[in-house]
Amino acid sequence: MPVKQITDFDPMENELEAAFHRVRPSKKFVQTVRQRINFKPPVEIAQRLSSPPSMLLILGGVLSVSLLIITVARAIFYLTNRTKI
Repeated sequence: MPVKQITDFDPMENELEAAFHRVRPSKKFVQTVRQRINFKPPVEIAQRLSSPPSMLLILGGVLSVSLLIITVARAIFYLTNRTKI
């Protein structure tokens, strides 16, 4: 099995490292971006999920989607097996 020649990328990597350096954004910029995208802390999201109406809505949605997937799968299975008879 032939072995590929690996070229030395160190000079190119050194040039790129010299050209690009990390820039940390200011705290004020980070705060304004978080306010614009309405960043919610995880505690608040967990509190919303613990309320009974939202849990019933999520549970109903999951059950509805799973019932739809099962129904479509059974219909496809029925149609494909019917042609073999």
